[in-house]
Parts: sequence; structure tokens; C-alpha cells
Amino acid sequence: MARPALSATRAIAVLDFLAANPTEGFTLTDVASRLGINVGSTHALLTVLADAGYVTRHARLRTFTLGPSVVALGSAALDSHPVVDLARDAARELAKATGLEVALTAPAGTDIVFLARAGEPSARAVPVHVGQRVPFVPPLGSVFVAWSDAAAWLARADNPETLRDVLEGVRSRGYSVAIEADARKALGHALDDLAGRPANDDLRESVAGLVTELGQREYQVRRLRSSQTYDVSMIAAPVFGPAGDVILAFTLLGFDAGLRGSEIAAYGERLRDVGLVVTRRSRGRAPTNAPQR
Repeated sequence: MARPALSATRAIAVLDFLAANPTEGFTLTDVASRLGINVGSTHALLTVLADAGYVTRHARLRTFTLGPSVVALGSAALDSHPVVDLARDAARELAKATGLEVALTAPAGTDIVFLARAGEPSARAVPVHVGQRVPFVPPLGSVFVAWSDAAAWLARADNPETLRDVLEGVRSRGYSVAIEADARKALGHALDDLAGRPANDDLRESVAGLVTELGQREYQVRRLRSSQTYDVSMIAAPVFGPAGDVILAFTLLGFDAGLRGSEIAAYGERLRDVGLVVTRRSRGRAPTNAPQR
């Protein structure tokens, strides 16, 4: 495996950090301390990025924010991935119709990245920040692996047999359901911190540990019972690409406590159908073992 270039890794960390905090400006010292990079290296990185227009330095406040060149990159990326634009429009419509928060996520190597959000944040929802990354470890991300080879994902689980059953439930329903657990609040606080310090390895390990704890508490619902009530954390449904793989996921957040299984199923089926519509509009293809609209 090729050794990662340290300067490139640090440049990505700077851009990810600023993207996760788009309405704030940060001084050189802020960026260095948040990312755990020495001030000299951070200054060199910010100088190069500023010269190329990827960050902007406020002359009076001496703070840094994302620059206009990132907008050009984003526009070019949307041209290359029109499915994201379609999904953002669908997310806004869904948020308006349901009164819930809708997040759009995608797998990104060993992480899951938040690409967009719509609707008003809820006090009950896990905090969502565009540009935020969370570890792609069980039980998170079941919707991304349910229709593919999940061996590598399952290998990172403490209870792979239980999660195989979870994946079967996701495939049969066409969406995943995550229930509330005591560790969810702690996870929410950790994700807030992670948005501020995306390169902090200790914090990432802490988040991964909390995710594992959620999995041990049956965070993922395997089978819904219509008359039983659940405290739901999130419902997620896939968008398939041309090869039948899951390239994006819609996630509903901010549910009231004590939803009946039948109510959860109604939300899930609606979300699943939105994902299938976006799949077709973007010329994706749902695999034969996925529920069809």
C-alpha cells in the first residue's frame, strides 16, 4: 500500500475542516490547534491554498474561510455527478413534506461523508454538518453494504452474525432503521466535536467506539412489528448507481418518540421510493434483490 503524502493529507484535513464549518472564520493558530499540525506547517499549507484561491484570508480579522476556487471544484463535481443535484432537490421536497430533517450521505473510503442537508435541525436528531465525516464502521453504513459484498464491513463488527440478519432486513425492506440508545447522545456530542477537529485521531477512535457500543445495543432494527413502538434515531434508504451499487443514501432524522412500527414503515417506504425515483432519473439501476417501486 502506498504511503500517503503528508502534505496532501494535511491539505485535505484543512479543507475538510473549513467545509465542516462554512460560516466561521479561523485564525492560523485556530486551524493549527484544531488539526494538531504545527503552526509553521499550517502557515505553509494555508499560503499555498490561499494563492490558489481554495481558502480566503480576511485582511483585518486574519481569519481563513473556504475560497472561490472550491466553488468551481464543486460546480465541476456536480457536472460529473448530477445525481447529487437531483438528490438535493428531492431532499428539500421530502423535508418540506415530512417536517423532518433530511441528510444526504455517501461512502468516502473509510468514512461516510455528509454531502447535503435539508429541513430544520431537531433537538432529538444526531447533529448533521455538511462536510462532516464519520467512521464507516458497523452498525453505521448498513444501507451502503446491504446489496454488495459486506465481508469487510462485517469483519469490523463485534457481532457479525446479528448484523447479517440486520442486512437481510435492510434488503427486504429497502431501507434501514436505527433506534435510540443511551450511547446516541454521547455520539451526537462527539460528532459535534469531530466537525471541529476532523483530523483528531483520538476523537475519531472515540466516535468509532461509541458506534460499536450502539451496535452492541441493537442500534439497528432487524424486524419491525407493526403494533410495537420504537424510539427511532434515523431511517436511511439508498440511491443506486449504473452498476447497481449504492452511491448515495437519504437519511431522515428528528422523529418524535414512540413511533409505531406501522408509522416507521410508512416513513421508510416513502424514503425508499424517493431513492428509487432519483436512481431512475439519474440512470442508475436497482439490483434485482432490491424492492421495486
